Amino acid sequence: MSEEISKPLYSRIQEYIAELILSGKLGPETKIQSEREFSEDLGVSRMTVRKAITELVNEGLLERRHGSGTYVARPKVTYEARELVNYVHAMQKRNISVASQLLEFGAIVASRRLAELLEIEIGSPIYRVVVLRLANRVPVVLERGFFPCERCPNLEEWDLEKSSVYDLLVNVYRSKPGRISQTVEAAVAGDVTAQQLRVNEGFPLLMLSRIVYGQEPEKPLVFSQDFLRGDYARIHANVELDELGAFGEEKHTPGKEDVVSQAQIKSPL
Repeated sequence: MSEEISKPLYSRIQEYIAELILSGKLGPETKIQSEREFSEDLGVSRMTVRKAITELVNEGLLERRHGSGTYVARPKVTYEARELVNYVHAMQKRNISVASQLLEFGAIVASRRLAELLEIEIGSPIYRVVVLRLANRVPVVLERGFFPCERCPNLEEWDLEKSSVYDLLVNVYRSKPGRISQTVEAAVAGDVTAQQLRVNEGFPLLMLSRIVYGQEPEKPLVFSQDFLRGDYARIHANVELDELGAFGEEKHTPGKEDVVSQAQIKSPL
C-alpha cells in the first residue's frame, strides 16, 4: 500500500487545503468553504473535514472567526532573535513596507522600578517614547522606550518615527551597545495597548522586555517594552549544541549579566 493511501483521510484533505494556500490559490484573508461544502465536494464526512481544518488552524495556516467562518491566516514575520532590537531593519530586509507613527513623547520622572532597571536615581528625568510600527499598513509592533535624559540628551530633536532605538544609540549618541538582556513572554492587550495597537482588548500578543547596555561604562542606555501582534510574529533562535553541557544545561560562568533577571524586568511601572 502506498504512503499516500495509508495516510488518514483527514491528513490527505489537510494537505490538499494546505497546498491551495501555499501555492497562492487561496490568498491571505480569503474565506474558505464551509465544512458542509467541503464535505459535499470531496465526498467525505463533515467530521473528517473538521479535523483537517482544525489541524490547519493549529499549524497557523487557517484561523476561525466567531460568527464569520474560517479564513486563510495572514503570514507571520519570522524574526531572528538577534533582529528584535531593530524591527524596521528586519522588515525592510524582507521587502515589507514599513511605516511608523509617534504616539507619545515626553519627559517623566523615574519610578523606583525604572530607576532600578536603568541604574539611575529615583526621580531622575527620563524620556518616554511610544512608537507604532506598521507592516504593509497593518499595525504590528508597539514600542515603548525609556531613555535616561542624561545619557540621551535632546532626544526631542530627532525623527523618532524613522529611527530605531539601535540607530539612535549608535548613530546619534555614538554609544556602543555592549550587550542586550531581553525576555519574551505571552501577553494580552490591555485597554491602552489595544487602542494603540488597534486590536481588541484581550488580543494575544508577544511582550518583549529589553535592556540595552553600553560598553564603557556598562550602564543601561534604554529600557524598552515592545508588544508584537501574536498573529503576525514568530521568533526563531539557533542554539549551538557545543554550547550545551550534559542534559542540555548551558555551560555558563556567572557574571554581571546575571544581575538582570526576568522577574526584574517583567513590569517596570
